[in-house]
Amino acid sequence: MAAKEKWLAGDVPAAREVLERSFVANPESEQIWLAAVKLEAENGEFGVARELLIRARTVADTERVSYPSCVAHKILIFFKIWMKSAVFERQQNQLSTALSTLSTAISRFPKFAKLYMVQGQIHQQQCNNTAARASYAAGIKACPKEPTLWILASRLEEADGKSIKARALLDKARQANPGNDLLWAEAAGVEERSGAGSVQAKATLSRGLQECPSSGLLWSMAVWAEPRASRKTKGVDALRKTKDSPLVVCTVARVLWADRVIERARDWFGRATATDPDLGDVWAWWLKFERQHGTEVRSIMFYHFIVYSSMCDFRNNERLLGRKRLLLTPTTHRCGNR
Repeated sequence: MAAKEKWLAGDVPAAREVLERSFVANPESEQIWLAAVKLEAENGEFGVARELLIRARTVADTERVSYPSCVAHKILIFFKIWMKSAVFERQQNQLSTALSTLSTAISRFPKFAKLYMVQGQIHQQQCNNTAARASYAAGIKACPKEPTLWILASRLEEADGKSIKARALLDKARQANPGNDLLWAEAAGVEERSGAGSVQAKATLSRGLQECPSSGLLWSMAVWAEPRASRKTKGVDALRKTKDSPLVVCTVARVLWADRVIERARDWFGRATATDPDLGDVWAWWLKFERQHGTEVRSIMFYHFIVYSSMCDFRNNERLLGRKRLLLTPTTHRCGNR
């Protein structure tokens, strides 16, 4: 939209003016409200952003009550408004307000898994593992087909020193979601971190590959589970079995990097990003590689290319960050009392 173009060009007043004209033409448009909130929040006007979110929620609730049979895309927009409100309050460290917002949102949108995820993470941030456990359990009950909820619940138990319970949760998760490589990858990670050793982790990976034989994620982990001398051979097998999955191509690049074959590693990173330009994991590894082995100019240009690409297409921002947006939120810090 025109407001985004003005904002990206650095002309914030002009972007506000465009949005003001949009409000006049479409006073009840939730998408315009969200655009205005983003503009104000990104420019430090947090009080204005909060007022806009309150108004947007009011508009959304009024329309939802007036038209109870709203089409699916409208319901999704209403959910985004409530989700944005909760995340905004969390970013401002207003955790009680964020939890209150999430409780209301869950009552309105009980089938949206992200609400339970953020609620559980905030409880973990407050070192309230009991409440976090209840949030994830409620989410799993409402959305049993969402792997990330199961993974977060498992990681809570693991962080609380209960690896056995973490394993049990992932077993149930795989029964509810057969053929899901994320859950198998997490199960292998639990074995690795619990002290069971690489043997048990490799056994779990083997079982996962039987169920998900073309998973780039599991094959990438399998390559790293091999001794260094046999990783290249395993990488060739992985490329064949996954039909050049970008995750596996990236893993091959990292193996070459570890062996100090710098130019070939750079070529393979390029192949991985060409295969799937929106996969953020690959870009992150390539940026780390260039910071270590590229020239300063190359690293700076590469960094700005990534940032510019993500800003130019906000649709792709979710894919650039991927599922790791929720999984990498720092909630696994140690609290005073377990």
